[in-house]
Amino acid sequence: MYAIISELNETATVQVMHLWRELNRGCGLEGIFNYPTPHFTWFSAEEMDVERCKPILEMITAESPSFAVHSVGIGLFPGEAPVLYLPVVKSPRLMMLHRSIWDQILPYAQEANPFHSPNDWVPHITLAMRDLTPENLPCALAAVAGEPQELTSIVQTVALVKSENQSTGETLAVFRLADEGAGL
Repeated sequence: MYAIISELNETATVQVMHLWRELNRGCGLEGIFNYPTPHFTWFSAEEMDVERCKPILEMITAESPSFAVHSVGIGLFPGEAPVLYLPVVKSPRLMMLHRSIWDQILPYAQEANPFHSPNDWVPHITLAMRDLTPENLPCALAAVAGEPQELTSIVQTVALVKSENQSTGETLAVFRLADEGAGL
């Protein structure tokens, strides 16, 4: 599986990792620790022509200034394998960059995740998954309910990553956004 992600800046990473630790300490949840750092995903697909996608991502990011993203509250994707997350507010800059990535990378991907399509995308920072169940969900909600859940991060990079068997995977390339004022 391939994904295009943006990692959070240091301050936001510390906030999210604190929530991860609270979920682990209070409920024994550790599935999220398969990921090296907090991030949000722009695009994912089972297969991707990496060599064609790299120059496209380089062009997109060179033309896109860095910007702030905000998250507030808690979200839940329900089901047999629920996902607890921090929702990222959809700003015009976020949506414009997402549309550009989707439109230009999609022709070079196979089995793209339809939940990342522009009409269905819910940008988010995952707090708990894989070992979150309907049975331990009340514990998870209680563990983070009293914690601050508002954060701001500067999007400065877009990374192309590959993972197998739900492991942390490897970073294939990192692309830096243009260095204009991010407006915090």
